[in-house]
Amino acid sequence: MLRFAQENLPLEGELLVNSDGFGYIKVDDNYIHTLFPMLGVAEEGFKEPPYFRSSESTGAHISVFYVDENIWPEEVGQIFKFNLKSIEIVNPSKTTSYAVLVIESSEIEGLREKYGLSPKLHGHEFHISLAKKVIRRS
Repeated sequence: MLRFAQENLPLEGELLVNSDGFGYIKVDDNYIHTLFPMLGVAEEGFKEPPYFRSSESTGAHISVFYVDENIWPEEVGQIFKFNLKSIEIVNPSKTTSYAVLVIESSEIEGLREKYGLSPKLHGHEFHISLAKKVIRRS
C-alpha cells in the first residue's frame, strides 16, 4: 500500500492556517478516501477520520502548528514536499486508535525550527491520519 501511495498520490501539499491558528499541510483527500478501504480495518471498528464534516474542514492533512504554539507563518500558500515512511497503528489514549501514514519532511521540520520550535510536533513523527477507532466503554 505504501508503494501504491508513493506512485499514485502527490508527495507535496500546501501550507494553510485556519482561523483559530491551526497550521497544516493540505494534502490530497485521496490519501484518506483511497487508502482507508485498502487498509482493511473497517471490520475492526475503524472509520475515516472526521475531517470532511463541512467545507471548512481540513480534509486530509499533516499537522504542522498547533493553536497553542501561536504561529502565523509567512509561508502560507507555499508548497512543501514530503516522503512516505510507514503505516502504523497508534493509541494516543485508552479509548482512541488511529491508523496513520508516517511521513518525513526536512522542509516541514525546517519550517518549525525557523519559528523557534522543535523540529517535530510534540516530539511525534509527522503523519496523515487515515482511520480512527473510538472504543466505547460499556
